[in-house]
Amino acid sequence: MNDSTGEQLLDAFVSCPKHLELLLKDELLNLGASEAAEGLAGVHAKASAEVWLHAVMWSRLANRIYLKVDSAQCANQKDLYRAIGAITWSSLCKEIPKTLSIKFNGTNKELKNTHFSSQVTKDAICDQLNEAYGFRPKVVKADGHLSVYARLKYKQLDIYQDITGHSLHQRGYRGTNTLAPLKENLAAAVLIRAGWPAAAANNHNLIDPMCGSGTLLTEGWQMACDIAPNLQLKSHALFSWHGFDSNLWTQMMIKAEQRAADGMERFSGQVIGVDHHKDSIAQAQLNLSNLPHNKRISFQYQTLDRFRIPPRNNLIVCNPPYGVRLQKNYLSSWLQLRDWLRSNVKQAKAAVLTPDEAKGWLLGYRGANSYALLNGAIPVQLRLFEVEPGNLLDIPAGQLFALPAAAQMLANRLKKNKNQLSQWLDKQQIEAYRLYDADLPEYAVAIDCYQNHVHIQEYQAPKSIEPKKAVLHLNHVMLAVQSVLQPKPEKIHLKTRLIQKDNQQYNKFNDQEDRFVINEQGRKYLVDLEQYLDTGLFLDHRWLRNQVQAESKGKRVLNLFSYTGAISVAAAKGQASAVTSVDTSKTYLKWAEDNFALNALRGAQHSFVRADVMTYLSRSKEPFDLIIADPPTFSNSHSREEDWEVQKDHQKLIEACMKLLSKSGILYFSNNFKKFVLSTEIKELFDVEDITKKSYDPDFKNAKIHHCFKIQHKIPN
Repeated sequence: MNDSTGEQLLDAFVSCPKHLELLLKDELLNLGASEAAEGLAGVHAKASAEVWLHAVMWSRLANRIYLKVDSAQCANQKDLYRAIGAITWSSLCKEIPKTLSIKFNGTNKELKNTHFSSQVTKDAICDQLNEAYGFRPKVVKADGHLSVYARLKYKQLDIYQDITGHSLHQRGYRGTNTLAPLKENLAAAVLIRAGWPAAAANNHNLIDPMCGSGTLLTEGWQMACDIAPNLQLKSHALFSWHGFDSNLWTQMMIKAEQRAADGMERFSGQVIGVDHHKDSIAQAQLNLSNLPHNKRISFQYQTLDRFRIPPRNNLIVCNPPYGVRLQKNYLSSWLQLRDWLRSNVKQAKAAVLTPDEAKGWLLGYRGANSYALLNGAIPVQLRLFEVEPGNLLDIPAGQLFALPAAAQMLANRLKKNKNQLSQWLDKQQIEAYRLYDADLPEYAVAIDCYQNHVHIQEYQAPKSIEPKKAVLHLNHVMLAVQSVLQPKPEKIHLKTRLIQKDNQQYNKFNDQEDRFVINEQGRKYLVDLEQYLDTGLFLDHRWLRNQVQAESKGKRVLNLFSYTGAISVAAAKGQASAVTSVDTSKTYLKWAEDNFALNALRGAQHSFVRADVMTYLSRSKEPFDLIIADPPTFSNSHSREEDWEVQKDHQKLIEACMKLLSKSGILYFSNNFKKFVLSTEIKELFDVEDITKKSYDPDFKNAKIHHCFKIQHKIPN
């Protein structure tokens, strides 16, 4: 296919970071491409060899330019070797390539390993060149004189020649970098979205109050002065490509130099960046020295509170620390930025990269637009807004930052619940409590506070809720929690609690262990908010723990399904004569022993038994005065032959417990099965009191999490 001038059009896939496809499409069309269509992380386009050379020099957004060589059906190794070998590779280069680099993406049923497919591709090319010229090129990782890219999807193989050799975002001016650097083409996209090309044409100023190594400002300077981003490009792949015209490239360089000279003469705005890290400013200055054109860019080592900017015609761009790789004091950086915008900026446009919606609202301005981007593998938002008094958001009392209306509704509920519980919590010396439990239908989460930690459990959304809406609701939850409770980011623990079909609450959630101690009315417990779905302490059983402690003095206590021994600790603190804890888990029994040691409850009278509860009850002859049984709803433990179901099996459990219970003893039986109904036979055989309603403390007053019964032997008439 040829263009209107008769030049052959070459198909290409031009790659870019995700979310930049539309911008890249427009850029390629402006650079002279005849056709362009958005793809995934790139653009499919057609252009002449001359236009592709022009694009290599002038594209600010592209990563690589892959020229289409061929397509073939490819089911297996033989097909791959045959398809690659069918291409005359020497014809794609000006001379026999000395080096070869290969990138292979994709798998299918037979070709399951991309490294193996790369080897087959390499063999096919080298075998062909060796047979024709007696020469095998050296294989290099990148930027070979012949650079090949192959992409396999199902049985479709697309084969490309990479004429850039390395990503075009590597402009060449940046040496070693500060932590979390912003890629040059992402910086260019930020500036384009922020309207900098038009602002620069009107000689506005570009300001970065947290400039780091200066990528945003360096890219902005090159845009303002019409400097070609890849004027200094060095590429074996490009210069070896058979379509490369050295005379044309030289003419392009001369023209680009003239455009840069004219642009620097024309642009009279200021480009200013500051940072309070000396190393960052030193790196920015070093990067600047690598640019052939670097006039009127100013990088200053300065604290933000002392930074003054021109009174008008400013575009503020900023990539504050996210806290993903830069954990130390990053939240304070956002607060400093907010305060600086309010106190030192009279009127300006702003474009700030934020890691999540919360940081955007924290800045305190109504957003004009926001765009999804990826900074490396980190999802970010570009938030655009006007910095002026009339655009300020009102921050409600007791909040760190303003919120969107839907999230504010949840924030109001959190503040209300917190105020209602505060006096009771202080009086009772409680450090772990439930603040919110799906009070509002839209926000189906449980929010628990453990000292200054916040533990958020997301319930499984009903099928009627669209996944995107569920994600939005969770985003609102995180916003409200951060604004009202103001935890440090590392002290927010988010988990998704699906409907439990077995004893999943005891399964390992991840491998991070970070236990700490909380106090509960004189008792101490180790909790872990990361390793398991549950934390080591059932907050809804606090009332029962207090009841057991009050009733245990001088009694023999048996705690079945003891988990981490929280109730056992309460019994021992209540001066029980002996406490026996039974559980199948070695991990949780050790945790229980740690809780005993934490409370200085050592003694041979307290025992920890690893056993199946029903087996233990059938073999035990020892009587107990107080028994607590809190079985799981369902369990398929290897320690028993049949699966456990609380509704089906609770009667035999209770009867076995009552055989070991002294005549005046008490059995506390509880479970978390919402549809649970106590056996009629149990009610007839024993004296049963349903204490479910009074077994909840104020933080669970509207909960329906568990059933609880007090069961005793009937006193004969």
